[in-house]
Order: sequence, then structure tokens, then C-alpha cells
Amino acid sequence: MKIKRLFLKIFLLIVLLFAGANVATAGNADVSLKLGNGLTIADKDSSMSFNFGIMLQGRVDVLKTFEKASKPITTAQARRIRLKFKGYFLNQKLNYFVQLSLSPTDVKVGNVFLDGYIKYSPVKQFAIQFGQTKLPGDREEIAIDEKQFFVDRSTTNGLFRLERDFGIQLFGNFGKKFIFKPTISIASGEGKNYTAADIQHLDYTVRFDFLPTGEFTDRGDYTMQDLVREPKPKVAFGIAYDFNNKSALQKAQNGGNFIPDSARANLHTLYTDVLLKYKGLTTTAGYIYRKADNNKLYLSGQSLYVSASYLFKKKIEIGARVNRSFSGKIGNIPTVNEYTMGLAYYVYKNAFKLETDYTILQNTTTHTLSGLWRFQMQFAF
Repeated sequence: MKIKRLFLKIFLLIVLLFAGANVATAGNADVSLKLGNGLTIADKDSSMSFNFGIMLQGRVDVLKTFEKASKPITTAQARRIRLKFKGYFLNQKLNYFVQLSLSPTDVKVGNVFLDGYIKYSPVKQFAIQFGQTKLPGDREEIAIDEKQFFVDRSTTNGLFRLERDFGIQLFGNFGKKFIFKPTISIASGEGKNYTAADIQHLDYTVRFDFLPTGEFTDRGDYTMQDLVREPKPKVAFGIAYDFNNKSALQKAQNGGNFIPDSARANLHTLYTDVLLKYKGLTTTAGYIYRKADNNKLYLSGQSLYVSASYLFKKKIEIGARVNRSFSGKIGNIPTVNEYTMGLAYYVYKNAFKLETDYTILQNTTTHTLSGLWRFQMQFAF
């Protein structure tokens, strides 16, 4: 019932926005509606703007273990249903962003809040942000869901991503030809929608991005395909370190078993990644290493991936990804090798696309082999 009431409120809000569009246009505001960019209302004196957008992902998964007695497991779901509200107020240097999720496979039922923050950018070289959002871990995670090439992110990200948290982030942007972008974050360490943070258990993250060939087009260093077909090679390197002081959960902000206060230990996570784009070619690679002061209680180990894809001029992209996860000397995860082939058709960029991939999963710890086929349709208004 709560979700139904929320849908009704959102529907009424959209109706009011469209009903007021003529009044806004006749007064002192501009109104625009565009696929992929949503509905935007902006004051002509640049003192305020409001943008509303919707992102939908419908997915079908078929998982089959390669054994005679095994039967395929099919899942059909609304993988993500996102509502986004963003804009600026007072002036264009003060921005806000709110994101809600209505899919039970995306968030827990009744807990729809994903992101909500205010960001102030007094100058081009510096910005400060306060609220709940993704932490600056690996590139795959920071890149938003609708700008991925494969149906979903790699297992590397699934195991050790930082997820969302509430706190403060500082951003830097220095240089013109060789660009350096540092990010510093101090967060609660408990993950999204946690209501009682303890100052003794905070999470600290620092990330450095290096762009030796200059800026990408349309912030393409966080888009996992080359839709703009960069005319010159563009390269980005990233390295990040996260320290979670006595994490309360087995997977830190990513959830898992609750750890009693007397048994909690520190978590250390290292992220490295690289991205190359050139004339439709996109190559990415990432590596994550996590250890804990008590590796028996927390999920720890190592994981890496390498991927490459090519976008043809007729809106079709093909690609492949190799993913390996293993415990090493200090970890406790199984050793799994994954081999993925992907195909995407962009009806209209990332706003409307069809994508599919097939993955062979080889678990050398349990000596099992399985295949996973996924199909997804994405629409972003």
C-alpha cells in the first residue's frame, strides 16, 4: 500500500508539472522535455531549475548449471525503477540531487531512498558535497547504471563495492592537458539509510583520477561505452583507498552479517582501474584488494576484470569481459572465473537500448560450471 500511495503522489506531481508548463513558459521560465534528459524547468535569470527523470530496466535471467540433473532457473524482473530529481537553486553553483528506487530487487521494500545531496561548486577547481550518495571507490560503481555496456557490472564490483553512504565529499579538478581529479570522502561507514552513525566507526575514502590526454567528451571517463566516438585516444587512470573503522557489517556498506561491537575490526580496500576510448573502442580494467584486521569475520580477497567493446556506426556494440575472483593468502571467497560476451543495440543512445550477454561461470573451489544468459531493455526519460 505504501508503494501504491507513493506512485499516486508521483503521478500527481507529474500532472502538476505538465499542467504548470504553460504558465511557466508564459512567465519567466523555460520548459524542455527530451528523451534521456527528462523534464526541465529553469528560471530565465538562472536562479533556479528543476529536472525530473525516470529510468526503467526490465530483465530476464536464465541460469543453468552444467549437470544432467540440473534444470535452468529463469527470473523475470523489473531490475531497476528509478526516479530522479535534480537542479540548482539560488545560482548554478549550488546543485541538488535526489534519487528514489521503486524496485524490490534494487532496494528493500519500503526503503526507497537512494541518493540525496547538495553540492556547492564555487570555482571550477573545487566542489563540496553533503548528503547520501555513492562513495568514490572503483570506476564501475561510480558510473551510473544506465551507462554500463554489459547488462550489469562485474563480479569484482559486486563483491567489494563501497555502495552508498551518508557524509561529506570534496572534489578537485586541476590542469588542462594533463588533468588531476582528487576526491576525499568522510562517511558514516554504515551504508545507506542508516540512522545512528557512531563517530568512532567512520569510513574514510580517497580517490585520485588521472587524465593524461585531457577531458573526455560528455564526462565519458565515467561512461562505459564510446557513444561519441572520441576522435583522439582518451585515457583515464584511477586509484582509491578506503578505510572503514571497525565496520559493523560483514561487507561494510554493502551489507552482510552484523558484527558485534566487541568483535569489530578495520577494513582496508584498494581500488585501481584504467579506461581507454578511441573511435568507438572502449577498453576497461579494474582490480580490487580487500583485507580486514580479522579476515574470518569479514568478506575479503581479490578480484579483477578486463573488458573490451566496439561500437559500430549503426548503433550496435559487441564486447567481451573476463573476471577472476580469488581469496589469495588472506581472503575467504571462492575462486571463480567468468567469461562474458555482450551485445547492445542503442535505439537512442543510453536513453533507450536493448542489451544481452552470456557468461560462463567456473567455480574452481566447488568444481561447478554454469552458464548465465541475461536480456535487458532500458528506457530513460
